Amino acid sequence: MSAEGLNWMGQLMAMDTPALPAPWLMHLWLSLGWSVVLACAVAIFGKAWPVRWRMAAAGLVALGCWFAGPYVPTHWLGMAFQSPSITSVLLCAAFLYGAFFRSTQLSPQPADGDLRWSLVFAVLGVVLGWVLLLDTFAVLPLAVYAWGFSPVTAAVVFAVLMAPWICHRGELAMDATLWVAPLAVLAFAALRLPTGNLWDALLDPWLWVALHVYSIRGLLQVSRRSKA
Repeated sequence: MSAEGLNWMGQLMAMDTPALPAPWLMHLWLSLGWSVVLACAVAIFGKAWPVRWRMAAAGLVALGCWFAGPYVPTHWLGMAFQSPSITSVLLCAAFLYGAFFRSTQLSPQPADGDLRWSLVFAVLGVVLGWVLLLDTFAVLPLAVYAWGFSPVTAAVVFAVLMAPWICHRGELAMDATLWVAPLAVLAFAALRLPTGNLWDALLDPWLWVALHVYSIRGLLQVSRRSKA
């Protein structure tokens, strides 16, 4: 291989020179991301309210995230958790769309194929979170978090996330849990949000906790179906 080819491959695999998002874009994502996530939280916990009340409350909370100062939730959430992942924001946006702009929720009861792949992705997210946690405490011999800065990692992860359509030739229903993760990778490749690291675009602490709950419920549901 020529010297130019080796240099190109070295740049492709490099993890010490990450491409970071512009500061103004990071600030914009902080407000946008938390406004969507908090609006979704209001819609979930206020599900017993009339739809108009839920929509108004969610809109007010989302609007409040765009103000500056120490009295808005974005300020404290940003200090404690930084920005939400792209995956979380897309999932919350899908829920809000299903709650307010459709007569039924978005994929309330996934088909068997969707449920299986959604559960696989959820379990992979749980495992990834534990690996990154161990990496944070320097327990692992590899710098797994640093891999998230490599363009090769994004390409490999995107190929893995496209497995449902590759295996089933695109016949699976468009369940949000199946298309959100690939879209998150594409958005990360284009914008490098939220931190320039792929793992931060795919996973955040709150989503990781939610994936534990989803995985346990999904495994119990699969177990009940197998016994029926």
